[in-house]
Amino acid sequence: MYKFLFLALALSLSFSCEKASSDDDVTPDGTDIVLSSGTFINGAHATSGTAKLIKDKDGKKFLLLENFKFDNGPDVRLYLATSLKDDDYTEITKTVTNGNVRLAVPSTAKDSQKYVLVWCEQFSVLFGSAELK
Repeated sequence: MYKFLFLALALSLSFSCEKASSDDDVTPDGTDIVLSSGTFINGAHATSGTAKLIKDKDGKKFLLLENFKFDNGPDVRLYLATSLKDDDYTEITKTVTNGNVRLAVPSTAKDSQKYVLVWCEQFSVLFGSAELK
């Protein structure tokens, strides 16, 4: 009897719960403002997709990666930088993934940081980049 009740409860929860956000939908909502965007180009490795810098209704900035693909490698990071070098940057994440992604931009990021870098920290190699315009 307990197995039946547990199964019934599990089924009802699975039908009543909705996913809060989808990995496939990172498009800005009606209150988000797209500040700039750019298309990824190859560096030392194949990199593709679109990057968008947005600001939400609370003034927080996010980086949206749409249809993002890169060749996996060791110690790959995502930076906002002033150039295609790793000398003046803000780290966005240490965990870079393919697909559609929404990432918070730290408040320490500078307005002059217009390049999104897919950077291999271990070997100091630029996998790819997008210039935000």
